[in-house]
Amino acid sequence: MTQPEIIEFEHVININAPEKPQEWISRDSLWQGLVYRARYPDYFSQGLQSEIESEHEGGFVRVIKAGEMQLRDQVTLDGRAEIRTLIDGRTEAMHAESKIRIEAGSEDQLQVRFFYRRSGLPRVSGVDAVAMLKSAYVQNDEAAIEAIRQMVLDGWSETPG
Repeated sequence: MTQPEIIEFEHVININAPEKPQEWISRDSLWQGLVYRARYPDYFSQGLQSEIESEHEGGFVRVIKAGEMQLRDQVTLDGRAEIRTLIDGRTEAMHAESKIRIEAGSEDQLQVRFFYRRSGLPRVSGVDAVAMLKSAYVQNDEAAIEAIRQMVLDGWSETPG
């Protein structure tokens, strides 16, 4: 039996554009928004339902439902700088890992690095499913960062982590 293909990729989103200082958000607000996204992915992605199954020091276990599919993943919050997720392919329908890390030279040079590693997709003739998946992840992350920015600029004060 052949092992499924593993897809790995990363991308970076710059947070505070020098030409738009009125839209800057702090590192702390960015972290709070990213934790909120980890806790409530359904707020950021239509078609998902999620719930926190259990909490522990340094993270939580969440269940995400998309249609008939249900996945359980371990979320680890590391030092107010990195969020890691793991869907264990030994016990779940697929294997997927992600890291979302805040990187900064200074407050005005914030960026978020997104890293994804997951089991491959079924091959479809004439369709580059991997490219489509990567594009969907990037679009989803960009939309989430914009939503977090807008929440912060609108005075959102959730303090989840």
